Amino acid sequence: MNLAILSFLAEPWFVISWYSVGCVGAAWVIYDEIAVNKPLNTAVKWAMPIIVLFFSVIGLALYRWTCRPPGIGAKQGDEAKRTFKEYVEPTFRKVNGSIVHCVGGDGLGIVSAMVVARLVSMSFWQEFWFEYAVGFAFGWFIFQMKAMLSMTDSVLKALWMGGRAEFFSMITVMAGMGLIMGVVTPLTVGQQPKPMTAAFWGFAALGLLAGYVATVPTNWILVKMGWKHGLG
Repeated sequence: MNLAILSFLAEPWFVISWYSVGCVGAAWVIYDEIAVNKPLNTAVKWAMPIIVLFFSVIGLALYRWTCRPPGIGAKQGDEAKRTFKEYVEPTFRKVNGSIVHCVGGDGLGIVSAMVVARLVSMSFWQEFWFEYAVGFAFGWFIFQMKAMLSMTDSVLKALWMGGRAEFFSMITVMAGMGLIMGVVTPLTVGQQPKPMTAAFWGFAALGLLAGYVATVPTNWILVKMGWKHGLG
């Protein structure tokens, strides 16, 4: 099977354009979270710029559509909080918030581990499990813990709740990421690209997008069960 249609992901013109928009977009999101969209919860505030960096225009669309109520800048105090709470009440927005701080944390760990793994020439499965471990640690101890501490005063309980949610989320994120690493990338460029190549960053973005899509059903279930709370 030839996936030449995806070869643009290895082209410098695409990768530079994609991440340039991502960098500018992430900077704008950070400003907007601080100055305008203040009711957005802290865990998502940390994760959303990472999502925008890697997802570029798709990340910006997700932020505007699911995390930022129209006209929130004109609201103040309790009115802003009420407006935000009403806007994020639909389940699909809660689920997206849940996915954002999952994929944001996991993705930062996964891509960091991928850089190291490719530099030392790990085998596919060595790299896969190394990325899993690092991504899990980033997601659990930084992003999930931050979210769960808003639901309980107990650090140990937050650690348990975060690890429980992260376990199921991470399985599906890495399933999507592994599909891109193990199947799509070799069929498109013939080898696992190194960090100094455009292909590395192009397929890293595709892998995280695949992980985002793959974990939607899991996070939907976790939100419905009350194990994750999304944006509220």
